[in-house]
Amino acid sequence: MCDVAELYETANSAASKGCGCSYELYVQKLTREIDQTVSRLAPDQAAALQDYARQKGDYAPDADGFHLAGFCCHGIEYGCCPAGCDDVEEDDWDSEDEEAARIALNQEIMAEIEEEAEQARMAAVASRDAQVLDRISSIRRRLAA
Repeated sequence: MCDVAELYETANSAASKGCGCSYELYVQKLTREIDQTVSRLAPDQAAALQDYARQKGDYAPDADGFHLAGFCCHGIEYGCCPAGCDDVEEDDWDSEDEEAARIALNQEIMAEIEEEAEQARMAAVASRDAQVLDRISSIRRRLAA
């Protein structure tokens, strides 16, 4: 059985990379890392890792899509985010072109985030497929012997 604390620390390290992020973004990243790791584990190991992560306090699978009023998706106040997130309600657009450019930028950022999530999902599927193929090969070798 894998060491749950070690798996948690691996996920924590991955989530902390480039850690100029807000706590809220860190929690999102850590939760995503834990969930990806869990998808590759046996059910009992997965449950143990999730329980351990909840005890540590930064694992929040139910917070997906949670949004604080006045803060961007990175958990930083509008107007202060280095990604340029501004509150649409408080912003006076200089032109329709500028508004369209901001909308396009936001769509690009969201597409990148979705692509990262899809790549992680596909990696988990590939990992599970490899495990199944290994088991099939093992069974075939035993039957051939």
